[in-house]
Amino acid sequence: MRYPLKRSILFLSLSIVLSMFIMCSSPNKVPAGSERVHPHTALRKLEIDMIKVGDGLVKVEAVLGKPTEKSSDPSGTVMTWYLAEDRDVPEQYYTLKETPAASEIAQFKFVKLVFDPKNKIVSKDFKL
Repeated sequence: MRYPLKRSILFLSLSIVLSMFIMCSSPNKVPAGSERVHPHTALRKLEIDMIKVGDGLVKVEAVLGKPTEKSSDPSGTVMTWYLAEDRDVPEQYYTLKETPAASEIAQFKFVKLVFDPKNKIVSKDFKL
């Protein structure tokens, strides 16, 4: 006669699992024009501030992802990440895939890093 109790516990457990799955699968908050941003590159100002002069390229790419612009010469490499701010989450940014047009550049944030030939940061410039 314990079957009704087992069924109710099973039903309750299944309901909890389904409700947790539905709550955790909320949509990604990518700003309008998301075809212009790299998916899954949500960065916060705190994470960007962790990058300091002397850090290596591996750490930078782990935090910022793929750069928007990259240029190289014998003295080193210059990488620039243009960032779009998320409208729903304050101080959260997404890396742009393409360099903004010259007329739009002022409205976007950026992180510009110069690397030496050993892939260590020698200078950092940013606007957040």
